[in-house]
Amino acid sequence: MKQLGSQLLAEIIKEHRHSFHSKMIYFSLLVWPVINFVTAYYSFAPFRMGADSPLARFISYEQLPLFLLTGYLGYIFYWCLVQSSWQMSFERQAGTMEMIFISPVNRLAFLYGRSLSSLIEGVWLFFCFVLLALFFVDGIQLSGWWAPPLAFLILLVSAIVWGGFLCVLFLFSRDSSFLYTVLDEPMLIFSGVRLPPMAFPVWAKVISFCFPLTYALQLIRELLMEGASLQTMLPSMGLLATVLLVLVTATVVLLKQAEKHMKKTGNMVMY
Repeated sequence: MKQLGSQLLAEIIKEHRHSFHSKMIYFSLLVWPVINFVTAYYSFAPFRMGADSPLARFISYEQLPLFLLTGYLGYIFYWCLVQSSWQMSFERQAGTMEMIFISPVNRLAFLYGRSLSSLIEGVWLFFCFVLLALFFVDGIQLSGWWAPPLAFLILLVSAIVWGGFLCVLFLFSRDSSFLYTVLDEPMLIFSGVRLPPMAFPVWAKVISFCFPLTYALQLIRELLMEGASLQTMLPSMGLLATVLLVLVTATVVLLKQAEKHMKKTGNMVMY
């Protein structure tokens, strides 16, 4: 366990030095999501948002800022890990990623350590912005002091598990640009970042529930916007836990298959 912790810490430090070497990077991590949030908010301005609005069945106008804040916070968590996994695919093409197979490092420690590092570095500025904005928005309903920490924990754990799964997909893919296209913009559109998934047609709902972010955002909004109790949230939490368990299992299976493939062919590309 001690060795696993030291490997995890080493990977976090390495990722920090590799990806965050300029102060302008931190500045962009705040400006870019804030601009997206403001753009999304004012894109609703030309449309009716009163009680007779089609969206009124799913979200009230008073809760719209909070809805978008939570949506973009969740998206930034997950987007950072898509970016990190995509960058790792380029490292693999350069020949540096083979080190995880010829060194004694724990494979899962490498993947989840990289995800955690990218997450911490990539979201803290926007996370602070969201905390500040919460003091000025309406619609917050909490059933207890534990609701915000639990919402953060749900988002953190689910994002790290998602990041580990993405690392495996990007690491062993021949064409990572296709995966990036499939996993980035569709996640923003269909995961409930800007619109409630229940407002989508059936085919779009099917796509939305392919992303774990959809389940995480549902829980976060139940905690912060509906004042849901733990008892009423148990079915939703069980559903998210099932999705995350499937992702962890898929990550482990793909890692084992990739290691067998690597030993047999000397090549990391599986598909």
